[in-house]
Amino acid sequence: MSNFMNIKKILVITPKFPLPASGACEQERLAGLKQFKRLGYDVRVIAKVFDWQNKEEIGQWGEDNEIKIDLLDYKFTKSDRWLKKFFNPLNWDGAAYEYKLPDTQKFVEQTISEWNPDIVWFDYTYLWPLYHLCQKRRIPIITRSINFEPIHFLQEDGASFKNLLKFLPKVASEIITIKKNNFIFAITPKEEKIYRKMGAKKIAILPLRSLPSLLKDERQVKDGPVLHLFFMGAAYTVPHIKKAGEFVIKEIAPELEKKAPGKFMFHILGKKLPEDLQKHCGVNVKEEGYVPDLDKFLDEMDIAVIPSLLGAGMQQKIFEPLVLGIPTVTSPRGIADYPFKDSKHVLLAKTKDEYVGAIIKMQDVELRKKLSENSLALCKEIFSQKKLDEIVLRGLNFIKEK
Repeated sequence: MSNFMNIKKILVITPKFPLPASGACEQERLAGLKQFKRLGYDVRVIAKVFDWQNKEEIGQWGEDNEIKIDLLDYKFTKSDRWLKKFFNPLNWDGAAYEYKLPDTQKFVEQTISEWNPDIVWFDYTYLWPLYHLCQKRRIPIITRSINFEPIHFLQEDGASFKNLLKFLPKVASEIITIKKNNFIFAITPKEEKIYRKMGAKKIAILPLRSLPSLLKDERQVKDGPVLHLFFMGAAYTVPHIKKAGEFVIKEIAPELEKKAPGKFMFHILGKKLPEDLQKHCGVNVKEEGYVPDLDKFLDEMDIAVIPSLLGAGMQQKIFEPLVLGIPTVTSPRGIADYPFKDSKHVLLAKTKDEYVGAIIKMQDVELRKKLSENSLALCKEIFSQKKLDEIVLRGLNFIKEK
């Protein structure tokens, strides 16, 4: 590698192409592609795709944004490869093994050879089986970590014997990422500290890239006899979302109705709320399901109640209310060491009683106004588009100057 690089071409290798952009991770990756284009780079994408995804829609998005997109079908692991997987623990992580498959390796190698990118940007650490293709041509590697996967995996799926075996190759993935990357973008201060403890030095914190487009200048905080609370779930098949929703519906809501009857109404958002949770929706809980016009709906809400009991990374359902200026009650772990302070920007709680107590405090309209104003001021400081552009450019310039 030369002592100076003029970075023009960025090859982005990402898992499932993020359309439809229904989840936080899809919105974050899509925003990242648009960011590169806005910053003036020539961008090309290699992404996996499921059969149910609309390839024509993806192709049109690429044309509209002047980004060439190459799609590779997910192959999944066939039974005739089980011996190969069994005798190499690094192959036990199915997500990573997908990128060891010969067709994927061949296509990525051919693309790198023909297009000759200045940098290859990987979304997620489990794409490490492709790193050697970049190293062979001395092309710098940047990886964007969406979460510290070993911790996330155990919390979401449980610490069974089988999962502990899967945990080990996920740790190996993170170690490989640290050793072979020219730069790493962690998603939270908490996870950046983990990577540093493991030896990462060329690293920075890059928050969810979808947040700047949601950031509001101000919020009108209203008062009324009944305050409307919401829990923002997405897919209740995701363990941390189901667990948090269960906590709200089964524990917080009933206790709140006992302590302050008729004063608060919970609204539960998200598709396909499980039947066992539907049955527990009491007089102060309303299942809203999928809300088509989310902006309009949230304008009518008074308080966000978003517990975080499981999972790693940066949970958008916590930070989205904060960038909208909605007074929020959440768990300390969900803040992930971002500088939001209890009683200044947000109310923090852990137990059922602490959540109920914090929500009752929110009856004070002046407290809600203070939290809203302070939250917006901090979000403008750390989640603005200008700030996130500076972070990405700093990482790219680090590569450029090597």
